Amino acid sequence: MNEMWKPVVIFTIISLIPLHLHAKSISLKKPPPLLERPRRPTNASNTKSDKEIEYKPAKAVSSKDTVVVDDKLETNVSRLLDRLIASHDRRIRPNYGGAPIEVNVTAHVTTISAISEVSMDYTVDLYLRQIWRDPRLAFGNDGNSSLTIGIDMVKQIWTPDTFFPNEKKSFFHEATSHNSFLRIDSQGNVLRSIRLTVTANCPMNLHTFPLDVQVCALEIESYGYSTKDIIYHWHQTNSVTIDKNVHLAHFSIGEHYHVERVISLSTGNYSRLTAYFTFQRNIGFFLIQIYFPSSLIVVISWVSFWLNREAVQARVGIGVTTVLTMTTLMTSTNSSLPKVSYVKSLDIFLGVCFFIVFASLVEYATVGYLMKRNRAVLNQAPIQYYESSEGELRRNTVAKKKKKSVKVELESMNATDQRIPLLAMMPNIPIPIQPQPYFRSVRPAQVDLFSRVAFPSFFCLFHLVYWGVYLNI
Repeated sequence: MNEMWKPVVIFTIISLIPLHLHAKSISLKKPPPLLERPRRPTNASNTKSDKEIEYKPAKAVSSKDTVVVDDKLETNVSRLLDRLIASHDRRIRPNYGGAPIEVNVTAHVTTISAISEVSMDYTVDLYLRQIWRDPRLAFGNDGNSSLTIGIDMVKQIWTPDTFFPNEKKSFFHEATSHNSFLRIDSQGNVLRSIRLTVTANCPMNLHTFPLDVQVCALEIESYGYSTKDIIYHWHQTNSVTIDKNVHLAHFSIGEHYHVERVISLSTGNYSRLTAYFTFQRNIGFFLIQIYFPSSLIVVISWVSFWLNREAVQARVGIGVTTVLTMTTLMTSTNSSLPKVSYVKSLDIFLGVCFFIVFASLVEYATVGYLMKRNRAVLNQAPIQYYESSEGELRRNTVAKKKKKSVKVELESMNATDQRIPLLAMMPNIPIPIQPQPYFRSVRPAQVDLFSRVAFPSFFCLFHLVYWGVYLNI
């Protein structure tokens, strides 16, 4: 019986040996990690990516010590601000009853837009900075230390009541928070910076429009404090600056300057700061849209001088079309400009162009009249003279009618007159001839020839005088 099971046991052991060896080999292999971060190479400076951001480890400081230091600093600043506010009365200016406080001002212009000739104003976006000294806010610490605090502090300390006398409307910027800050140093010097947009009045002189140069002002003044309490000064020589990226479509920004002055009003004398900005109008738009088209319309009106005088429809059509086109151009141009009572340089140019176009139409009317007069002279019947029986010189007037009938009118109805031709009986008697005026001897061809030279010469001379005068003003 044992001999019979021995082969079965040996076969089972032999079949299990490969399975045991395979399992052992699998157990010896190290399983790969599921999430394994790539290791940083030893020489990190040579393989660093431009988009890689490294965070240096902070110095090992216990969280307990850090919290203690921050709490101490915040507590000191909070106590300092509370002490300053407690000893400060925002209703009274610094050094009340003494010398006036000096407020230094600087302005940095970021954008200039919406310069309008119709409403006579312009819009400027700027950073307005005011600097003054309030001894009540001095906290006697290190001279170089300062506090930058929120705008809420402004409501609890005294600030100058600055406004813009020539403004039409203005507003503060509040996205994403109020665009302003307040900085106080240990000596009590206060710096307040505000970003605001101001639409200011700018009276314009449009006599030379569109070849004009406009100077617009931005005025800064205290609303309630006279020179006894506040005096404004520009902080530095270049207190007013304009960002280099400021560009305008219709104007070029020229020089800007600023002045200080005192304004006398019924309520007292007030210190006022004024910054002047120079804007020179770009003429390119007006050359393309007005000057060139109107000049071409004038030239088109001269085409009728070279057309046949018998081409009535063509010459009249050109004249009427150019007149109507100039009228439309003048109307559309003046509709976008202010209704001023004086004459602008653009009005002079368009007026002369309209006059030349209208004169071209009148020229053909003159030619037509001369042609009709010459035609009537050619169709006129001859005049016969005869001597009557009394020895008087008489004349027969023969007029043609449409029905080709002849009617004879006698100046004398005496039946005894003998109608004998004068040339036959009295050949030596001179026939009286009346002299004709000079304008009756002008021919239509002469008028066209004169117009071909006179009209272009006058228009070229007008261009020389116009641009020579207005470009040098």
